[in-house]
Amino acid sequence: MLTAPETTTGLKPEFIAVVDKIYRQLCNLQAGTKVLIIADSRTPRHVVTVFMGMAMAMGAVVSVSENFIAPSPADQPGFQWNPMVKAASREADLIVDLAVGYADFMAEAIERGAQILSPGDGTGGHHIEESLIRTMLNVDLAQMRREAIHIANQFTNASVVRMTSDEGSDFTMNIRGLKGIASHEFLWDYEKNQKILDWSALPPAAPGIVLPKFTGDGIVAADGFFLYSDLHQFPRSPVFITFKQGRIVKIDGEDRLLVSRLNNWLDQIGADTGRFGPVHFNLGINPRARLNEHPEFEKLRGTVTLGIGDSSLLTRMWSGQNLEPVVSDVHWDFVVMRPTIALDDQVICDRGIVPEFKG
Repeated sequence: MLTAPETTTGLKPEFIAVVDKIYRQLCNLQAGTKVLIIADSRTPRHVVTVFMGMAMAMGAVVSVSENFIAPSPADQPGFQWNPMVKAASREADLIVDLAVGYADFMAEAIERGAQILSPGDGTGGHHIEESLIRTMLNVDLAQMRREAIHIANQFTNASVVRMTSDEGSDFTMNIRGLKGIASHEFLWDYEKNQKILDWSALPPAAPGIVLPKFTGDGIVAADGFFLYSDLHQFPRSPVFITFKQGRIVKIDGEDRLLVSRLNNWLDQIGADTGRFGPVHFNLGINPRARLNEHPEFEKLRGTVTLGIGDSSLLTRMWSGQNLEPVVSDVHWDFVVMRPTIALDDQVICDRGIVPEFKG
């Protein structure tokens, strides 16, 4: 989890450099762009200042809105957001989200033509600065983008995904006709000089796929990280999650505390919608990402993150496809640390090792 050197309140000069890189390379931020920065009381003031100041220096029209602290990302789909923040979002060309994450007004902003840059993605807090410096400043983002596109194309061309692991996973999904998603987080294609994405959840990258309802059968041995309820929790031993036609039918394992808490939380969710999924399946490829409370845990190279529960916003904001969504008040995630992933007969990750990409 987070350590003391990662929680300093002093501005690191490297953070100025990484925000400049984000605005120029990923966003192609232009003078006159209307930028809304959304923060809350967890967001260090200097983080807000750098995102605001760099945008001002590039000629953007900038406003900051401080929201009250929202619930855990897992409980956000059913949350009622501050109407004043929602109103401000209607004027923005670019929303820099340092605190919100999963919100209906974000999807509405995209549908109006705005773009979203989300370095906080629901968790907010002091880890934004350190995380972005480590995962983006001295990383070859262009090469990572090419690799993410390559893997997304492999998902697009495949009919079946099979994930196994030495810990006990044996899970399959029919993905015929679905479109892989690069999730390289570039809003702008600097080679073609055109807008390519609406929503970027920093840091990069986690290519994969958004799934319709009723997809996925088998057992997943989750051994890396759980984000559910208001908890970020590591299992003491693998948790075995059994799926049948895209729905969790059993959760078991030797970590009795985590298993019982998770089952109890899911039992309280209306229509059992918290057990539907996976709704997304992503392979992390960032060599600098870590397992911590920042969403970078989804980008850790060689790991897989599966999302369960609501996909009504994902299908609007991310997939680019007309998929039947799961509608739920919750969306939660867990990580598999050493998966072997085969797309049809082609192995793209072997026991947590993604081959070096040379394209």
